[in-house]
Amino acid sequence: MSSKKLSIAVLGSTGSIGRTALKIIDQYSHLFSVDLLCCNKNTKLIKKQINKFLPKIVIINNIKTFNIIKSIKFKKKIKFLNNFNNLKTKYDKTILAISSIHGIDYGFHFIKYSHEMLIANKETIVCGGKFFLQKAKKFKCNIIPIDSEHYSISTILRNIKLNELDKIYLTASGGPFINSNLKKISKVSVSEALKHPKWKMGKKISIDSATMANKALEVMEASILFDIIPDKIKIKIHPESKVHAAIVLKNGLVHLVAHNTSMEIPIRNTLLDNNYNLNIVDNFFFNKKRFHFSFDEINLKKFKNINSGYAALKFGPRGCIYFNVINDYLVNLYLNKKIFFYEISHKLNKLISNKKVIKNLKKKINSVNDIYETISEAKSYVKNN
Repeated sequence: MSSKKLSIAVLGSTGSIGRTALKIIDQYSHLFSVDLLCCNKNTKLIKKQINKFLPKIVIINNIKTFNIIKSIKFKKKIKFLNNFNNLKTKYDKTILAISSIHGIDYGFHFIKYSHEMLIANKETIVCGGKFFLQKAKKFKCNIIPIDSEHYSISTILRNIKLNELDKIYLTASGGPFINSNLKKISKVSVSEALKHPKWKMGKKISIDSATMANKALEVMEASILFDIIPDKIKIKIHPESKVHAAIVLKNGLVHLVAHNTSMEIPIRNTLLDNNYNLNIVDNFFFNKKRFHFSFDEINLKKFKNINSGYAALKFGPRGCIYFNVINDYLVNLYLNKKIFFYEISHKLNKLISNKKVIKNLKKKINSVNDIYETISEAKSYVKNN
């Protein structure tokens, strides 16, 4: 790595991924300079982060939090912004950790000013699709996934050719209801759905894990990122959550990528450019006296969102956008206790298979405007149905 400190922008700094990234950056403060932080409304935490990292620029979307933080005197002069519209500062690495479709705007803007974009926001890839990747290539921005599954896939695909590939398997813990029957989970409370057995995550992604919509989105993301047809991407239930991806080659070899249930591994390795000379050892595998991996597909049948996701993906970019937007809207309704848990999957399946919608899904995406128009169409559709 270069002796010069790398300029870092953390978008979504107060969220789970953002906090983990900053924790790692702090451990290697001689390598990194946090020049931009971006958050929504966590006033207490963003204040702490500013005091610790003293960034040059802070973007705060929530106007109330923005006004509070802007009025505070910090150790050095900091530029406070309520949006990124006129921002043209360049960064070595931008971490896109803003959740949901709100991250898309940031993705399209910051690829113009970033040497690398470390993406934990599925929606930017799912909704932006190949058009987003083409734009990133045009601006010479390297897109690197840092969610555990796609990071794991990328580590293997670096060393093989796509024509050697037979299948990619994404693993799923199954969430909190993997061993529950459909009747039992049909009307579970929000607090129950948020209790993920393995991972500590935000509310939206936790619900997506409980309904398995997250796996449908990850299949879409893998297909787009790695240019692989949907039929080659499968899902296995893996309750231990140690193996994050399996790559099956045509020669019969299977590559399993495993690490502990922490996002620190993919984020740290990506930030440090997979520098293996830093004496970082995680002995989670050999520290266990008993260690086993189990995989199955039997329990996938109860999660209807997976089939809906594959169907949407086969329609192309608009199908992915509709699935994403409709799911977001329904999860928000559930979190606000306006629908029951079972209605997320029920309504999503019903809406995505509507004949009128299917006609719209076949149209091509040729511009950023097409993406946003499709998002608006999908929002209007789900609100009115």
